[in-house]
Amino acid sequence: MSRQFAILGMGYFGIIVAQELRRQHHQVMGIDADEARVNAQSELFNHAVVGDITNAKVLEELSLDQYDAVVIDADDDIESSMICTLLAREQGAREIWVKAHSDTHYRLLEHLGADHIVYPEYDAGMRVAESLHYQAMVDFIRLGGNQFIVELQTTDELAKSCDCVGDLALDPEKLALIAITRDKEVLRQPDHDTPLEKGDNLILMGDLDDLRELGKKL
Repeated sequence: MSRQFAILGMGYFGIIVAQELRRQHHQVMGIDADEARVNAQSELFNHAVVGDITNAKVLEELSLDQYDAVVIDADDDIESSMICTLLAREQGAREIWVKAHSDTHYRLLEHLGADHIVYPEYDAGMRVAESLHYQAMVDFIRLGGNQFIVELQTTDELAKSCDCVGDLALDPEKLALIAITRDKEVLRQPDHDTPLEKGDNLILMGDLDDLRELGKKL
């Protein structure tokens, strides 16, 4: 089902979001104060507007409350990002997504009423650091708080010490093994007797500290 989205600010992040939404056949409106940028990206949007996203009258004319969600990307202009977030909330935007640039910016956006805050530099930095420290880590997703879904690769050491899932001795109160990926096969909710093979990827969910403890054994 097609939905309607507004992209407020045509930074790189906003453009990527718009491209994917259009690929999924959604209706996307975009606005930016830079006329050259709007003209360059106009074919990407169903409707492209030249306008200041920090101007209350400009945003009012867009009827933001009619969109399923708005995405705010003011490039590196933190002040514009905050003003736009405040105005979008005041004008009844149903769901607000904003790109953050720093820890302080993140906290301010929370206070201003952003529903979802995307912090790509922090997320990427965390992913790289964890992958460097735990070489078996393939990827992870933060669910909120200290809860994560982590993909870990079965190493030679683990495969030698653990013949099956039960040998992992996972505490079900702390960690849940959601699936095992093996080549192109996905083994969902494997039981204790499911064998482990070198190269298997374990998809686990739990507290980051508990996941790190498991990572030390790999």
